[in-house]
Amino acid sequence: GNCEWTDAQPLGDDADPYGTLFASYPASGMRVAWQQTEGITGIQVGDDFHLGGEGAYDKVGLIKTQYPHLEGIWSYRANMDQ
Repeated sequence: GNCEWTDAQPLGDDADPYGTLFASYPASGMRVAWQQTEGITGIQVGDDFHLGGEGAYDKVGLIKTQYPHLEGIWSYRANMDQ
């Protein structure tokens, strides 16, 4: 058909998203889940591996992580809504 491919985009700085955290066990198919989520929403899914310092407390909408966390931390505190 007439479908057009577009990359998922990060939310803008002025966004106040309902933060959603995707947590999965290693090797449980997380890649498929976040790729489909990006495709459906058009919102780029962030990765806690790339967050650090104060950036770990910013709400970026969608974040993926592994459980148990490799470093044994839960850096989001109460900043994610679900």
